[in-house]
Amino acid sequence: MPDYIYYLQSYAMRHGIKTLFTLFTLMLFSGCSAILTRSDKTYAVGFYNLEKLYDSKANARNMDYTPNGPMKWTDARYQQKLKNMAQAIATIGGKDGPAILGVTEAESHKVLDDLVLTPPLKKKKYKVIHFESEDPLGLDVALLYNPKRFKPTYQKLVKVNYPQKNFKGKDIVQVKGLMSGEPVTIYVNHWPPNYGNTRQGNRNRQAAAKKLRQQIDAELKTNPDANIIVMGDFDEEPKSKVLQQTLKANGRPNPYYKDELFNTFYINYVQGLGSYFKRGDFKMLDQVMVSKGMLDSKGLEYVMGSAEIHDPEFLKYTFGKYKNTPRTTFSGTTYMGGFSDHFPVFIKVKVVK
Repeated sequence: MPDYIYYLQSYAMRHGIKTLFTLFTLMLFSGCSAILTRSDKTYAVGFYNLEKLYDSKANARNMDYTPNGPMKWTDARYQQKLKNMAQAIATIGGKDGPAILGVTEAESHKVLDDLVLTPPLKKKKYKVIHFESEDPLGLDVALLYNPKRFKPTYQKLVKVNYPQKNFKGKDIVQVKGLMSGEPVTIYVNHWPPNYGNTRQGNRNRQAAAKKLRQQIDAELKTNPDANIIVMGDFDEEPKSKVLQQTLKANGRPNPYYKDELFNTFYINYVQGLGSYFKRGDFKMLDQVMVSKGMLDSKGLEYVMGSAEIHDPEFLKYTFGKYKNTPRTTFSGTTYMGGFSDHFPVFIKVKVVK
């Protein structure tokens, strides 16, 4: 069965014929718009789980990734990790690289400073927005941005009150700013995994989703057409209840449902694609979502159909059991010298005058 037939059948079953018709309509107009405005400048906005970007110095929350620790994490390995990450990031969305990139699993502001000063990123002069979290592994979420493309005006760490007793997880980074003069709010997330307890993991992710939804509702109450981009490693796939019901993010691009988020990676999920490989299957855990204000053909606009998993050959294993899966830094404690256990994801946006 051709991929597009499978997708249409699946989409109709999940959302109904009326919504499928709306999708066709939006894609038609989006296609026409692309033809009429072929010269429009587009910008890549993405997310990347860096897979434990630690430096080689010991601290209270990192004794494993040190020269004498079980991972034998030397400065040479750290420098190689930086080079690998820089190579991967520089190619996201095309030769210009991403205008904005949310990241997770970074140990500190310093490792991100080291990263953006590593060629080929150095010449792009990326800036870093980072907050320390209470994550027990000492790993945080952050935002990298090209100052020629994005001008931040406000930033804060949105604290999540997790229900699990004594649990400390990553919080949500909120950044407001201007992209080509258009206002946009960005939320960078990394929601808790199960850690061996599915029920508790679900409760923790529900707490993160509720907190994020509160932030979005407050902004939409003030401006129903606000430009909002939500990105992250959600440890959930697009069809999950926590994303569709609690966060109100789904694959329905109908602009009349103003309070919903459009999950740009729902299509990728339906097609069986994924950013993370686990137990013999790809999972679509890394996603980017946009508010309906970015589907109204004015101001900052999501380029329909632009959501992609960035998986060039150099990011993959090229042979063996794990061929075509993310080329990781470690397999257990065996050093593989790769990149990350996740592929980056990105969308394209443009300004419609």
